[in-house]
Amino acid sequence: MRHLLTHGAGLLLAFCLLAPSGARAEGAKVLLYHHVSSETPSSTSVTPATFDAHLELIAEGDYEVVPLARIVDALINGGTLDPRWVAFTFDDAYESVATTAAPRLAERGWPFTVFVSTDAVDTGTGPVLDWDALRALEAGGATIANHTLTHEHMVRRRSGESEDAWLGRLAREVMGAQERLEAELEDPLRVFAYPYGEFNAAIAHLMQSLGFIAFGQQSGPVGGTSSPYAIPRFPLARGFDSVDSLAEKLRTEHLPLINPDIPATLLSADAGAPVLEFTVAESSGLRPGTLTCFIGGQPKTEVSWQEGGRIRVQAERPLWAGRTKYTCTAPHPDKPRVYYWHTHLYIRPHSDGSWYSG
Repeated sequence: MRHLLTHGAGLLLAFCLLAPSGARAEGAKVLLYHHVSSETPSSTSVTPATFDAHLELIAEGDYEVVPLARIVDALINGGTLDPRWVAFTFDDAYESVATTAAPRLAERGWPFTVFVSTDAVDTGTGPVLDWDALRALEAGGATIANHTLTHEHMVRRRSGESEDAWLGRLAREVMGAQERLEAELEDPLRVFAYPYGEFNAAIAHLMQSLGFIAFGQQSGPVGGTSSPYAIPRFPLARGFDSVDSLAEKLRTEHLPLINPDIPATLLSADAGAPVLEFTVAESSGLRPGTLTCFIGGQPKTEVSWQEGGRIRVQAERPLWAGRTKYTCTAPHPDKPRVYYWHTHLYIRPHSDGSWYSG
């Protein structure tokens, strides 16, 4: 699998942008962390004590911590994505990954992946690891992967920039970072994490053309109808990192969809309340009326069930500027305390067309 992800870009191009239709009871989980520290911003941090509690929960449960490459391999080759599988990922290569997270994971013999924005490492900008530290993590069994050169907001086109120029600039961000990783490290993975979790269908198509598997930050388990260019991860940070919350997420399964869309949409500045539509596979066993959808910052949302398993969800009012998730869950028809889970991300600039910060 490492050979495929490092040197097999041509093989990845044989896969279509959207995963095949159909349904399997699956739900591998990919967890996303940034800082593991009590001294860093709460929006991107879990405390060491909370991280310890997460590890203990996983160790005591019926879970298997696996390399990220195993989940990717199962997804692109049609294997089963075992609901007991859990993979650890860390974005931005912050110092606490090496000082705090890595020793704890090493004690348990658990693998993990670090996504690196290479310009920050080259310039020493921020509390990030240097190349020697990343090489030490790799030598200890971690895998290192691509997070662009500059941690660019990829959906943001510059003033007067054509679509071709925009996509060309993004390609240079991705390929330039890959060149740095391959120059400095022994065997970086050819997988990618979208900075800020921001992407849309055009960017997913770009990642396919460049031969990369890509991960977002929209929450949810990974299953057979997940796109290889928009793989979900569960973000964990203060306010969303309780042990009870993680336990619920670990019990989720992938909601199997028929011909799913890429699960992220860039809205226009003047967009009204967006409508989300998707079709649930009959083999899910999902019963009409059991799906509940939540929209950040809005009241409980009405879910319309249509013939053939078609679901329609619309916000009550236009979304605020920034990133907003439609998160839909339903109790599994046959498994107590297990929930199906699906998330779609919407990204919207301010009404005057300017971009939000962060």
